[in-house]
Amino acid sequence: MSEEIEELKTMSVAETLSNMRLDVGLVKAGLSETRSQGQKLIDNKKVLINGKPEKASYKLQIGDSIEVSVPAPKSIDLVPYDFPIEVIFEDDSVIVVNKPAGLVVHPAYGHENDTLINALLFRKTQLSNSQDAFRPGLVHRIDKGTSGLLVLAKNESAHNHLAKQFLKKTIHRKYWAMTFSRPRQAEGTISSHLMRDPRNRQRFQSTDNPEGKLAISHYKTLLSNPSFSLLEMKLETGRTHQIRVHLSSLNLPIVGDDVYNGKKQAKNLKNQELKKLILNMDRFCLHAKELGFNHPETHENLMFTSKIPEDLAQVFELGGFSDFLE
Repeated sequence: MSEEIEELKTMSVAETLSNMRLDVGLVKAGLSETRSQGQKLIDNKKVLINGKPEKASYKLQIGDSIEVSVPAPKSIDLVPYDFPIEVIFEDDSVIVVNKPAGLVVHPAYGHENDTLINALLFRKTQLSNSQDAFRPGLVHRIDKGTSGLLVLAKNESAHNHLAKQFLKKTIHRKYWAMTFSRPRQAEGTISSHLMRDPRNRQRFQSTDNPEGKLAISHYKTLLSNPSFSLLEMKLETGRTHQIRVHLSSLNLPIVGDDVYNGKKQAKNLKNQELKKLILNMDRFCLHAKELGFNHPETHENLMFTSKIPEDLAQVFELGGFSDFLE
């Protein structure tokens, strides 16, 4: 059996990285594309600090020697998927799409086909390369059950430019979430660390444990009634399940989200039509409504909006939010 080929990257920690978490520092230094990728390298002991492995939470010190062994990407063949994709904007640098709920964004082991990436390959869309061969062009993601706007890079320069914008938190992202109940305060900020729930690996939990990933969400109530609220969510970070976990932690589960109790409360609804509709939903009421960024080539500030899709329209109407369908 042949050995896996690895590329060794080394550097010495300068003042700009001093006192920074190791997983964050790897991204800042360009030694990993994302924090999650850096954490995997650390967990697999592919990162050495002064010759020995450290935890992701290790605080870098000036003069520390970092060695990172990056495995060569596995050779895979992505299969094109004949699925219609709504393209909002496209040029030689980027493509902005309106993803429907139910469509997984990228392939993964065990689910290598029938994703947005496969559908873009079918339409012969050029996408930037990635250290993870399953994620060409991807600089951010949205959950399978979430609909709405997503931008992908079509070349390496655009990918790096967009990745830096996400890292600096200058990307504009707003989501609309329909939740059960109403928040105690009309608007506010939720800041916590997210970790996998040890009792259910499909869930994440909101915690003050610094070993988790810092997640910051801002919410604003657009309209509420005794049963539901329509909230506008603005993200500073983009963690897995972030909005769903944060709202659930405020006892505001997103309607239809059975992972975070967003179907249980439907059983108490008096409106039988709405109750049946929610209990039979195969998605939840979360939509990536707005997306804005600085164009990697022209440096023009671009802003896109997406209306509420048809599969949510009836829920919005019966829930009392028909004025927000356009």
